[in-house]
Amino acid sequence: MRKVAEAALSRYGLSGARLSFLQYEGNFVFRVDAPGTERRFEKKRRQPQRRYLLRIHTSPYKAGIESELTWLAALRHEGGVQVPEPVPTLEGMLLTSLSVQGDTREWHLSLMKWVSGRRLRKGLSAASARAWGEALGRLHRFAATWRPPKGFTRMYLGWSGLYRQAGGLWYPAEELTALMPVRYREAFHIVTDEVRGVMDDLGEGPDVFGMVHGDMYLENVLFKSGEARIIDFDDCGFGYWMYDIGVALSEWPWTPRWQRIRHALLEGYNAVHPLPASQLAHLDLFMAAQYAVLTLWGTAFIKSNPGMRREHEAWRNRGAEHLLRYLDLHKVG
Repeated sequence: MRKVAEAALSRYGLSGARLSFLQYEGNFVFRVDAPGTERRFEKKRRQPQRRYLLRIHTSPYKAGIESELTWLAALRHEGGVQVPEPVPTLEGMLLTSLSVQGDTREWHLSLMKWVSGRRLRKGLSAASARAWGEALGRLHRFAATWRPPKGFTRMYLGWSGLYRQAGGLWYPAEELTALMPVRYREAFHIVTDEVRGVMDDLGEGPDVFGMVHGDMYLENVLFKSGEARIIDFDDCGFGYWMYDIGVALSEWPWTPRWQRIRHALLEGYNAVHPLPASQLAHLDLFMAAQYAVLTLWGTAFIKSNPGMRREHEAWRNRGAEHLLRYLDLHKVG
């Protein structure tokens, strides 16, 4: 992968830049550090660095990756939203593809400007939660009026996209639900049936639905100088505003901390993209919608990788137990 990354740098005019491997999680990700342009009055100072993020995509779906980059560029340049900014090649392409000697596969690569900030894994303050809500509100506010260009294609995160035709699921949904323990299977069906009814009632107008992040966990937010910056748009697609909000708040389900974070996040969100009470009333259900997704995907991982059954069962069961908690809180079923 380093050979692939090094071969791609020349296409951005960055030959010789330093590559640092960061992670493999869906994609291969490298940090790129290149010398900056020194100004005359800065000659005695240390030469500044230009920093980027280089992704080697494992997905073969070129059109989908190009659409993600198109969306990010629109958010940054048209919407003024602080998200990773795609960097075009010297030929003006947002996505480049190449193969290296000894490897017959064609790899797709993209480069983005580095987003600085720190993750808040613990100690999320009310001010930071409010900033997170504001950032998400700005994203949705822009998405509500943005019109995708011809050929734009991203995942559908409505009911069928989440539970029946989910991109990447290796098995039919019916086969996976049959493998769930009975009490989890029943909870899954009750919640997803309720989700379907609410989504049908809401419709898919721009007041409720559009391009969303799709993976709006706290780990995908960086904080700097009181500002929240959303990163990692690999799972972006067409979905409900409330789904993004539900995912964001699903990490602290119905705890005292959740109450505090919920209040601050929604305060920040509504300051820039107000949602009516009729949508916000479904917040708990959209949290449960994500727990159902985790239950379904956890079951798929158990089936596809039996050697890691214990780890995947623990992941699936956490999501399923939250489904049961939702049903108990709302006396559903």
